[in-house]
Amino acid sequence: MGLGDWIGAALSVLGAPGLLVAIFLIFLLDAALFPALPELFIVAFYFVLTDAWAWTPAVAAATLLALALAGDVCGNAGLYAIVRRLKDAGRLPRFVQRAMTKWTSFLAVGDERAILVNRIAPAVPLTGAFIAVCGWSLRKSLAYVLIGGAAKYAVLLVLIVGLGVAFSPDAARLISITAVVVLVVASFAAGWYRRRRMEAVA
Repeated sequence: MGLGDWIGAALSVLGAPGLLVAIFLIFLLDAALFPALPELFIVAFYFVLTDAWAWTPAVAAATLLALALAGDVCGNAGLYAIVRRLKDAGRLPRFVQRAMTKWTSFLAVGDERAILVNRIAPAVPLTGAFIAVCGWSLRKSLAYVLIGGAAKYAVLLVLIVGLGVAFSPDAARLISITAVVVLVVASFAAGWYRRRRMEAVA
């Protein structure tokens, strides 16, 4: 059994409704708590939906994009609400607020636009917390979350769909996973280099 078949078998036990909930929760947790490498899950879920559940590529891609964006927005909005409440209640340590504000001052853009840059070179973890602490506009910030996420995941899904048309299912899975790993590593490398430059300036 190949890697794609193993992943498909592992995820298929959830059933269609459980699978969709799992997709949403992964993106929510990635936005609100810790990096969950959602790009890899997009590949895995896409092939489960198209192979195990016989969804058309267009429907699978559209569903994944919608759930990814919903999870991103809900995760960031939820974290924003929690941190904003702590801040307003005086329970968020001042040194944490100062550190977060100082960190954004070294970014190429120190306002909501940093969310867009963050999609390419991650340097602002737990974005919802920064929105609350830095006083960014919640509406504008969530709009940037949607725009950045839509662009990033749409490009990824177009790549996956194209590979699925051009290659056999097994080859398409392998190439898709390899491409995503390369993109994730490149993104983190860019984010690491960006952070090092900011720390050097500080």
